[in-house]
Amino acid sequence: SPFPGVRFSSSIGVDEVKALAALMTYKCAVVDIPFGGAMAGVRIDPRRYSEHELEKITRHFTVEMAKKGFIGPGIDVLAPDVSTGEREMSWIADTYTHTLGYRDINAQACVTGKPISQGGIHGRHSATGRGVLHGIENYITNTDYMDCIGLSPGFPGKTFVLQGFGKVGLHTMKYLHEYGARCVCVGETDGAIYNPRGIDPKELEDYEQGHGTIVGFPKAEPCDGSILEVPCDILIPAAIEKQLTRENAPRVQAKIIAEAANGPTTPAAHEIFLQRNILVIP
Repeated sequence: SPFPGVRFSSSIGVDEVKALAALMTYKCAVVDIPFGGAMAGVRIDPRRYSEHELEKITRHFTVEMAKKGFIGPGIDVLAPDVSTGEREMSWIADTYTHTLGYRDINAQACVTGKPISQGGIHGRHSATGRGVLHGIENYITNTDYMDCIGLSPGFPGKTFVLQGFGKVGLHTMKYLHEYGARCVCVGETDGAIYNPRGIDPKELEDYEQGHGTIVGFPKAEPCDGSILEVPCDILIPAAIEKQLTRENAPRVQAKIIAEAANGPTTPAAHEIFLQRNILVIP
């Protein structure tokens, strides 16, 4: 019973789903979590559909998956991923509970990431961001590792660049800010912002919720060029896969790369980072 993400994306394909499922399998195995590994996706651009249409698509997708025996608390537990969240998880849980799961007392457990009011748990929404924080913390507080890459131990005074301001990026930014690090640059699909003195996560979150974008945030300037190459101590790719490649890896100016997305670093880029003495936290 793995936790496959359910992704709504116009670019998703069979190969991408297979690769992400394999990654999930390895991740669980490496840290001894007794789950398998899976992935699911619907190839649509969710921005082009109304809420009612998305609900119909999600519920129909759930029924088809359940019919094939792919969903269930002890079979396969779905989870939010790119362009899906609590709303989609509640649709899936509701559909499964009232169809193939009607005899199962644990039917609600067919998905994780549900709203609190529908059996979700507190802290789930920010859990991935917290995981990124603790992942970095394990290395950044270790003097031996920091000596290897020429940084002083601890978060205070460190700068970081964030690619992706979604569920993972937002909470990662909040936690690192809380621990004394400073976010100098945030990038999204429609543009990026830069402020060497630091960007406040709460102010940016409020602006993004009001305007639907981070572009135009008053306390930062627009950032042209690739944000992955902005000088910083920690680079956090929190968007999609294959962002750091053979082409741009030589120009990355971070000392630590903390992967918050699934597979953002290609194998070729990873080799380059090893040669350049850059710490990659997968």
